[in-house]
Amino acid sequence: MRVTEWIRASQAILFEASILPAIVGTAASIHGGAPFQAVSLGLILLSLVGIQAGANLLKGYFEGRDRSSPSSPGSWFAFDSAAAVNLARDPRTVLRLGRLSFAIGIGAGLLLVLITRNLALLLFGIAGAGLAWSYSSPPLQLSYRGVGEVSTFLAFGPIMTVGATVAFGGAGIRDSLFASVVLGFLASAISFARYFPNRVEDSDKGKRTPVTILGFRGARRLFLVLPLLPVPFGIVWSFFGGGVLWILLTLAFWIAIVRAFPKEETASRFDRAIAWTVAAHALVGLAIVAALFFGL
Repeated sequence: MRVTEWIRASQAILFEASILPAIVGTAASIHGGAPFQAVSLGLILLSLVGIQAGANLLKGYFEGRDRSSPSSPGSWFAFDSAAAVNLARDPRTVLRLGRLSFAIGIGAGLLLVLITRNLALLLFGIAGAGLAWSYSSPPLQLSYRGVGEVSTFLAFGPIMTVGATVAFGGAGIRDSLFASVVLGFLASAISFARYFPNRVEDSDKGKRTPVTILGFRGARRLFLVLPLLPVPFGIVWSFFGGGVLWILLTLAFWIAIVRAFPKEETASRFDRAIAWTVAAHALVGLAIVAALFFGL
């Protein structure tokens, strides 16, 4: 097995989308007065990354099998439906690894619930794992039904961020809720951007995404609004001490995304725009942590 190719197939570059909500939710709780607990944060991260890795591998397996045309050109940023299944002699190896990663994530989450004796945390875990499993896996396959971005917003926004805050006792819940909306919109933007390179393949297999539903131009207009949506929430949050640095960063990244995004459907590569969107999520998340601790 070639490690780097397995890392790419599991879309590990996107694990930050799970890591940052956990860190931000923890920071909100500590800012609210909760004591830091390294074991709890470690279990949260293991749970979220395990579930995301499992969901990504399951996505690669099920979408790799559901192809009536050649897969779209993939890269570290653009999803390739054949990347995972082509790495193993038996494609079911990918399915087994996906299920194993999922099980590790669920196990870490259940251990955290047991340690904290927090039943509310169990509900967050069930909701997050359910959305992650259902994104591309049968029977729901939410990403095929035009609601993939809604599930992404919920899973990578309120469920992960507020869930981490609940794991630390719930202190700082107001800041966590504001932050969860910001991170949810930016995570949805990442998911949305990654549909563009796969438009033809998704259309051939009847997958309903914003790009196949709206067409390139309509989807492009909608996508370019999405990374800007956190700003109004940030302005309101700033009156409650939410900081302004991350708002300025959001605007700067939005400009970079607009400049990098191809204007014509014939453009074959979307990597730069997707990379800027991933960077926006990561660095805005870190800036929110700085706002909570240092008032920036």
